[in-house]
Amino acid sequence: MQKIFLLMLGVFFWLPGYGQQDSTLWTPELSASFRSYFMSTSYWEDYKGDHALGQMASVAVSTRLLHGFGIKAEYLGFLRVLSSDLTALDPRVPNLNRYEVGLFDVNNLDKRAFGKIGNLHLDYVQPKFQARLGRMEINTPFINAQDGRLSPTYVEGIRSNAQLKPGITVEHHLIWGVSPRSTGRWFGLGESVGIYPVGRDESGQPSAYAGSIRSSFAHILNLNVTLEAGSTLLLNHTLVQNLYSTYLAQWDKTWEIPNAPMQGITGIQGTFQHGIGNGGNEELALRYKDPEDRNWILSGRIGLKSKKRLWHVNYTKMKGDGRFLSPREWGRDPFYTFIPRERSEGLEQVDAVTTYFQQAFPKLSLQVYAHVGLFFVPDAADASRNKYAQPSYAHANVGLRYTSKKWMQGLNVHLILMSKAALDQENLKPAWVYNKVNLFHTNLILNYTLSSRQNRNGE
Repeated sequence: MQKIFLLMLGVFFWLPGYGQQDSTLWTPELSASFRSYFMSTSYWEDYKGDHALGQMASVAVSTRLLHGFGIKAEYLGFLRVLSSDLTALDPRVPNLNRYEVGLFDVNNLDKRAFGKIGNLHLDYVQPKFQARLGRMEINTPFINAQDGRLSPTYVEGIRSNAQLKPGITVEHHLIWGVSPRSTGRWFGLGESVGIYPVGRDESGQPSAYAGSIRSSFAHILNLNVTLEAGSTLLLNHTLVQNLYSTYLAQWDKTWEIPNAPMQGITGIQGTFQHGIGNGGNEELALRYKDPEDRNWILSGRIGLKSKKRLWHVNYTKMKGDGRFLSPREWGRDPFYTFIPRERSEGLEQVDAVTTYFQQAFPKLSLQVYAHVGLFFVPDAADASRNKYAQPSYAHANVGLRYTSKKWMQGLNVHLILMSKAALDQENLKPAWVYNKVNLFHTNLILNYTLSSRQNRNGE
């Protein structure tokens, strides 16, 4: 990171000598954002419930330099305003709370306040080519900002985006560092694997790979193609050195329906993953991924949309030899059946069906939605096929989003009410219930953003 910082300084001091007269150059843009997040979890039975209120504040500065260069820096601060005792354990389950701890630094739950550098990057922007070097946010199928909590996941590396011809772009990432959400520092790529709960190894023993993974970089290549109006193709390859290689192809299309105010939407997605190298470590007990694993996933979507409504039904089928793995520290599942607050990662087999409905009320600046799904997974007792001992479950989210357009521009509010229930209520072990099913979960999130550009534009 020191080399990146010195390079930024070099560009900063070298470029002024060219003396261009663009009035927008060297005019720093300041922005500040605030996020208040209340979360609570309760159970149908007398398991330990929790609650927490966290506060995030960030300040960022960016400026355009000469010849298409630019710099951005951001610092984020976090505060635990209040919470239940998040370090206390339920007497029947030797695991920490899963949800509320994610509002804070999962490695240092005793810290009431902490901070970290988020974005710190040098940009180069031209009409058909853009590049970025440093620490940045990311949004790719398997490494992404993730959902919820007080801040996104950041990565350190190089990113470029090139338009080969109209409708065809290539995006490239080379990543060697990561600061996962719910953490207060930066980690080497392999070092970051195992910060979140590690589940069980194939034999059913607690996984021991945390701090032992040997992986220096991740390479991501995206090809985005606009095939025709309303039709897009995404081809993705995510290679994590010494761990796995994952391929994804996704085709989405919007269909015009004659004499109807709605449009049809369809999507199909295929994913294949195989292990490489030694899976992270030569020692069997310390590896993350079995190099012999082979996993494939098919996912599909069909639905309708209009200016105010969206509805779709989704299905995912996962099969293979071994468990499909993608570090939870780095991002969420890209499958159509994903519902926030749970994932299909860590499983060998999944049959999932979900439906989603969204209704917008533009005059009220309001949007409401509902997300419901059924997930059929291998027996929770079978560690070789179910890493996190997740029973088959039903999952429902109901949400409300409000964006202020007049009285307080830059403010938005998001309420999420979530419940999960085991599909088979017989013979459930406490470890299969706590943090997983038969629970009710509440999220109330307030975001506010203010920038100097808003003030200059009189917005």
